[in-house]
Amino acid sequence: MAKRIRVFSGIVALAMAASLVGCGGGGSSTSTSGSSSSGGGEQASSGGSGGSGSEATLTLRLATTSAKGGALYEGAVKYAEIVKEKSNGTIEVQVFPDGQLGKDLSVLDGQKTGTIEMSLPSTAMAQKSPEFGVFDIPFLFENREKVQNFANGEIWKSDLLPLFEKHGLVGLGFWENGFRQITNSKHPINKPEDLEGIKLRVPESKLRVAAFKVFGANPTTMDFSEVFTALQQGVVDGQENPLGQIEAGRFYEIQKYLSITNHTYTPGYLVASKMWWDKLTPDQQKILSEAAIEAGDFSRTYGKQADEDLLKKFKDAGMEVNEADVKSFQAKVQPVIDELKKSIDPGFVDKVVKAAQE
Repeated sequence: MAKRIRVFSGIVALAMAASLVGCGGGGSSTSTSGSSSSGGGEQASSGGSGGSGSEATLTLRLATTSAKGGALYEGAVKYAEIVKEKSNGTIEVQVFPDGQLGKDLSVLDGQKTGTIEMSLPSTAMAQKSPEFGVFDIPFLFENREKVQNFANGEIWKSDLLPLFEKHGLVGLGFWENGFRQITNSKHPINKPEDLEGIKLRVPESKLRVAAFKVFGANPTTMDFSEVFTALQQGVVDGQENPLGQIEAGRFYEIQKYLSITNHTYTPGYLVASKMWWDKLTPDQQKILSEAAIEAGDFSRTYGKQADEDLLKKFKDAGMEVNEADVKSFQAKVQPVIDELKKSIDPGFVDKVVKAAQE
């Protein structure tokens, strides 16, 4: 009998120990696989407000398809730093690059329901509101000074910002993705005729496709995450992107020729979920809005310096770089603008073209 009691007592002790481990000491926590400016990756939560450091923390996720080194990614990291400083550490921005939270369009759909707080779409916005297609007009901006003027101008504030609300979004910033250049594995691109027969990857943009057809290429749309493999396997001969994205995607490792065309300036847009945004305090909204403008300015400064540094890097890596005959490309642009005017107000297109030149 005594032996049975000792055995029973041992079983009870083991069960209690297992219960304690399961309830506390050895429990595991879930986390996302995303990269975070603060090294976290926890689920986002909203509580408290920007102000004194004793208040509860607001944690939000900022999704981007940009890879590290791209102007949008670096702008996002800077945004997180500015927000942290302005809020005395009460607002934390976690940056998820490389499309970790999904492609642009799926993330934008998630923002409608507040499942993702912020994102940085670029060309994809034209699929939501065709008016954003104006930024696919070739050679719209001559330089970053004119881009800066546009970012602070009335068309952005009065005509474009209100469009975001139609899609459950709040527009906060006009950021830099960059001036786009062409790389390929065949030969230097100096004039449009050099693009004939080139299978060129472009982003999902009807106007970009139309432009490169006019230039003579054989454009095909493809997600950024698929481009390296497609180039490596010869599915496409080349692609066009800002230098920062060319580095981030490591395209310079498998492409021989880089042609400086500056054929399109692509902005990125910092947008917030309206459903989520409306739950924030006025102080939090003010901090996030002001930081968005500062980070947008930083993204353009970063992009300019990065372009200079990357050109040297690509040349050192063995790429053959040439300056294209831009005027020969510009001479073919009007049919592309006429095509855009079939889908949006021609007066708006003319208004944007004029403002971009100021």
